[in-house]
Amino acid sequence: MQTFNDPILNEFAGALMGLAPYGGADVGEVDALVNQVTDGDDGSFFEACSAAARERIEEGDAAAAAGHIQTAYDCYMRASLWLAFSYHPLYGTPVDPRLVDAFHLQMQTFEKALRLGVVRAEPVDIPYEGTTIPAWFLRAPGHEDERRPVVLVGGGWDSTMTENHFGFGVAALARGYHVLLHDGPGQGALLIDEGLTLRHDWDAVVTPVVDAALRIDVVDPGRIVYWAWSLGGYFAPQVAAHEHRLAAIVADPGQLDVGVKVTAPLAQLGLDADAMARLPELSDEDERTIMAFFSENRGMHWKIIQRGLWTNGGGNLSGFLAEIMKWKLEPAEIAMIACPVLVTAAESEPLASNSKALYDALPGPQTFMLFTDADGAGMHCEMLNRSLANRRILDWLDDTL
Repeated sequence: MQTFNDPILNEFAGALMGLAPYGGADVGEVDALVNQVTDGDDGSFFEACSAAARERIEEGDAAAAAGHIQTAYDCYMRASLWLAFSYHPLYGTPVDPRLVDAFHLQMQTFEKALRLGVVRAEPVDIPYEGTTIPAWFLRAPGHEDERRPVVLVGGGWDSTMTENHFGFGVAALARGYHVLLHDGPGQGALLIDEGLTLRHDWDAVVTPVVDAALRIDVVDPGRIVYWAWSLGGYFAPQVAAHEHRLAAIVADPGQLDVGVKVTAPLAQLGLDADAMARLPELSDEDERTIMAFFSENRGMHWKIIQRGLWTNGGGNLSGFLAEIMKWKLEPAEIAMIACPVLVTAAESEPLASNSKALYDALPGPQTFMLFTDADGAGMHCEMLNRSLANRRILDWLDDTL
């Protein structure tokens, strides 16, 4: 669905609209956004999204003062999502102070919503390598004091717990699951405030989250699920190979090898066989060729230069490639996965290019779930039909657990 000609702004506006079923942004709100934004202007997009968020915060404050708690909750939640997407186009280093301020307001507003009590929620501080992983535990409405399964809601390359909650946390709560939202290094506060970057051994992040979940009395220790989307489709099987207290995982979409999706296309830019074999090392000429391509390609510049060099670290293109080439599941690691695995793939999603290969390599039990263009769910993270994705995934979880 085309909202902007600019591919990055179009993706984020589409994501806002795709999360409408879960209280994100209604179609009319996104249509109004499009009319306010200069196509291709990141600052214009940021200002329009931020203004929409501030309007919802003001509406929420007035509603809370008048005792309309549900309205306040809805407004604050919407505002937090608008803020989350507002600064995405500003990704990169040096970090834009507008991004930092918007992120802090996003999380303050998200917390303000959760503390209203519409959904019973409590913050969880999870020790992690000298700092803490920010997290919130949300109890399934109507089952707050019952021991039930919990979904550990994981993100990907550039989402925070806010977007992840709208993406599938809300749906999991409605189905009767407790939910533990969390960010990790390279995401949210650990990236923006502490400068910690993503890591390929994501089990080091999720194992403390499982430990924290087991300390919560209403969590069924035999029914802990790790569900992650986008880049999290690599995280989930990597975690399951090392963390054997999980009852099931969802990899949406499943990813066997992240690095090859970045390195393989470099041959099309003129790198010969010898240069490809030397990766991640790059000659000065090859680096200039690659950087020139990225500079002329809006989507790739944002994904690799703005996002990748910041969230993954590495310092430069060669360093980034060295890091991303570690993001690969080896056969011995895959053989260690013992819990049931749901591997999803969206038909036109580049990240799903080796989802079937992951599924075929799993020792089992495993399930493959394809989302098609004909169903309006063939794009990244099934973003324009999350309702369909969540229904089918949650049905699988119900049956599996």
